[in-house]
Amino acid sequence: HVFQEVFTMKMEVIFEMARKQPFLMNLTQTLFTREQTSPTLVAIVLHFLIDRLDQLGEYDDQTAAVAIKCFKLVFGAVGLFPSVNEQILAAHLGKLIMDCFPLAAKATTPTHYFHLLRALFRAIGGGGGRFELLYKEVLPLLPEMLECLSRQLRASEGPTQDLVVELCLTVPLRLTHLLPHLVYLMQPLALALRGNPELVSQGLRTLELCIDNLTPDFLDPQLNTVLRELMEALHSHLRPLPASHHHAHTTIRILGKLGGRNRKLLERDPELEFKSHAEPAKVRLMFSGLVGTMDLRPLASLAFRTLTIGKSGAPYRTHAYGYLEACAVLLLTEVLIRFSLLRYDS
Repeated sequence: HVFQEVFTMKMEVIFEMARKQPFLMNLTQTLFTREQTSPTLVAIVLHFLIDRLDQLGEYDDQTAAVAIKCFKLVFGAVGLFPSVNEQILAAHLGKLIMDCFPLAAKATTPTHYFHLLRALFRAIGGGGGRFELLYKEVLPLLPEMLECLSRQLRASEGPTQDLVVELCLTVPLRLTHLLPHLVYLMQPLALALRGNPELVSQGLRTLELCIDNLTPDFLDPQLNTVLRELMEALHSHLRPLPASHHHAHTTIRILGKLGGRNRKLLERDPELEFKSHAEPAKVRLMFSGLVGTMDLRPLASLAFRTLTIGKSGAPYRTHAYGYLEACAVLLLTEVLIRFSLLRYDS
């Protein structure tokens, strides 16, 4: 009781001290690994962190790292003593997962929430199917969670997109639970195969798992939605050293398991990327006897957006129109001069 009272009253002080001196986390980590103190500390720390979950997106990087480290200690303690700690985490799991998405949408640093979810998903998924209570808590949230991840995926790019893709592929449920919602995993799967090496490995494992456990009649319609992107991504890994030989060998094994179904892509028209070979719009200018050229495209694009978006003020639209009109006059003059020179030469 004394232990519980001290940590409950002084948790704020402990967190602030750990933020200033991160090595103090080692003391707390020792208490998490002792069966006598672990359940009490898990309950106290989890309650403290979830009460302040809305602040995670506003923390600086060091404070956020300490908060996420505390969450990881809790998740690790659940893995060490699941019989006593799993039910404590299960009581908070729904709020922890579903509050992260709206909070990330309005946070200054939304990736803090994605890092937290990644740690949670890895902890549950790495349990080898032991956490039945946690699976039961996640299962009712699955449709809304996948929809939230899908929206985040469409709105993100770069490293943030890689984080969201990993979250989509590591949702902590068995494949049988994901079958009705498999369509949500196809686009993340195609993106994963274009990501960093760790993400590529995750994508290849997920794809091979689906091929091994699902019939062609069920899996093929799902794969057809991203077949072109998926096959192009797979073939991009069929490269000799110094490219990753592990990815290459896994890709060959997957193509073999597909049994020629990947060749359905040959029936589709190829996607060709148009590249204009026209000369850029430039005009010749002379300053102090020096002749040079100026590219008109950057400012012309800005002027075009100013006219078409319709949210700019009247003076800006007037200047944009004037700039485009002047560019058109200059280009037409240039064309007429060249045409006259060609006629003269002929």
